[in-house]
Amino acid sequence: MSSPAGPPEAAGAQGAGGAGGGSASGDGASGDGASGDGAGGGRDAASLVVEDLVAGYGEVVALDQVTITAGAATITAVLGANGAGKTTLLRAISGMVRPRSGRVLLDGADRTGRSPEDMARAGIAHVPEGQGVIAELTVEENLRIGMMSWRGLAPRRADRAAALAEAYDRFGALADRRRKLASTLSGGERQMLVIARALVARPRVLLLDEPSLGLAPRIMTQVMDMVVRLSRENGITIVLVEQNARGALAIADRGVVLNLGRVVAAADAKTLATDVALRHHYLGFLAGAAQEDRAT
Repeated sequence: MSSPAGPPEAAGAQGAGGAGGGSASGDGASGDGASGDGAGGGRDAASLVVEDLVAGYGEVVALDQVTITAGAATITAVLGANGAGKTTLLRAISGMVRPRSGRVLLDGADRTGRSPEDMARAGIAHVPEGQGVIAELTVEENLRIGMMSWRGLAPRRADRAAALAEAYDRFGALADRRRKLASTLSGGERQMLVIARALVARPRVLLLDEPSLGLAPRIMTQVMDMVVRLSRENGITIVLVEQNARGALAIADRGVVLNLGRVVAAADAKTLATDVALRHHYLGFLAGAAQEDRAT
């Protein structure tokens, strides 16, 4: 997959089938240092470090010397208004945008500038904004796309069946719709599907871009609860991009606030949530962005 040339935040991420590399070939091409067996299972938790990252589109600098650390099996919330650089950050980590400078380290190994396919094989799964299911495929066919990043030879039938069974056990609503076209799913079910597809790849790091966007409050709560379980019970390192600051900080271990491509605050989530001055400033520029959207 080539890096997209479109504008960063407003256009919405288009990501490798929404599975951290859904276009990755299933031929087992090597991804340097990727762990796991031929079925992509058994991966340990991994830390993710972004150092002094600079990235953009044409003449536009969307990220300017951004540094973020996500500890293994933790949740890091990335907050900011539209255009702050949140989506571009995830794109740069997952290989969809090539950084101009800086580094992306997975468990200390430099992965900067690798392709989305290599990043997926290394264990980074990217769920882009916008419920990016393939509407013409069934639920199960969408899930099978997540297996394309498995290393080694073609996965055994038993491995494929086990991965699907795990997905259906975690997302019961999808089990009932497995033979239905993805186009028939509700918004909440589509969000479940893109996350389930990413998890089929058995990632070590999961990048979630606005997973609660457009969801009813009840479904949003379910998604946030699931994010917590993935980190606490499955040991997945999660970078969560959200405009819902309160909800994101309530489940995160650490938080980072971006503004115009720069980190303006980084601390443990509780500290950010109780910082009155920062909260007022953050809510202020969110309100400004909303007013601009209405004006246009």
